[in-house]
Amino acid sequence: MYFTIFSLTIAVVWVSFFAILISIFRKQMSVLQYFSIYPLLIVLLFCILRMFLPLELPYTVVIESENILPQIQSFLVTPLFDSSCINISPAFLLGIIWFAGAVIIAARRIRTYHRFWHLLNFLPAADKESQPKIRKIIVHSAVKSPAIVGCIHPVIILPDIDFEDEELLGIFIHEMAHYRHKHHFIKLVTESICICFWWNPLLKKLSPETAHALEMHADKTACAKLTQPQQRKYLSRIIKVIGNINQPNISNAFSCSFVEETEEAKLKQRFIMILGNHYKNKRKYNLIVLACILTIFLLSYSFVLQPHSEPTPADFGYTEPIDKKRYYIIETENGYDFYEYPNRLIDHMENIGEELKHLQVYKSKEEAKKK
Repeated sequence: MYFTIFSLTIAVVWVSFFAILISIFRKQMSVLQYFSIYPLLIVLLFCILRMFLPLELPYTVVIESENILPQIQSFLVTPLFDSSCINISPAFLLGIIWFAGAVIIAARRIRTYHRFWHLLNFLPAADKESQPKIRKIIVHSAVKSPAIVGCIHPVIILPDIDFEDEELLGIFIHEMAHYRHKHHFIKLVTESICICFWWNPLLKKLSPETAHALEMHADKTACAKLTQPQQRKYLSRIIKVIGNINQPNISNAFSCSFVEETEEAKLKQRFIMILGNHYKNKRKYNLIVLACILTIFLLSYSFVLQPHSEPTPADFGYTEPIDKKRYYIIETENGYDFYEYPNRLIDHMENIGEELKHLQVYKSKEEAKKK
């Protein structure tokens, strides 16, 4: 079990695949109606695990490319500018651009969150007798959707709208579900993946799809605690909040809002799942779904691609020029055998590298013994 640049590359490919799979599952109402949101959450979990475990396992098969990948590798490591002190290659430049882009995006996110949290600390609490776990509750006109912020001492923020008691009950259950299920942490992790691999267009929708899946997860928790009439009130307050979102909101990307997405298709999904009682229906085949997705996850470790390369003298501990009086090569049917006198086999090669071309090549051991 070890980490290489090639295992990281294949991990990024599989994370992109899982991100696409999340989007596909989310758009299929038949999947959500029958299996609820469990496929989304399971794929999201494996997506995060695959990114944080980019390893080669004992059963991983290394597939070597002899044409395309070696050419790409050669291009990336070929120096564009080479001196005694500096060696600049395309790989170095791409690494600098990658790192700089991630740092700039992360700095912007952190600065935005810092300003947002500073504003929350400045605003007065609307209710001093909130639950012990809640630091304070803020009501402000700049807030367009109820939200909860913070993983340890959360703050609930509410828009300046007149809510009935039953409407507030559903909102608090929804937001506390975000807190209990650690949705803030999940959003932070997926946001970090998107920041780190900002250049990957396949991961562009990972954050919004994750946010929508977490909203439905909170809806599921709320529906389990609300009666049918209260669920209708719950839907009516979603409509009320949507009508209030007509200008920029102060809520931050790392908060968990009551209405995260105003996209029509996603809102329609939330309504269908609640009105159709699809969160409460028991599913018989969730274990089968888990087994299938787990199989895909394990298969993602089954192979890794890397460019084919011949061993160099340094690989065998030789750093000095090869002495042709000590070493020789025997030509075989499928390549060449590298020997040390008198008959110690060092390695088999398909081709003779530049550093070995000065050695004597014999047709057989018998011919080598005669020399």
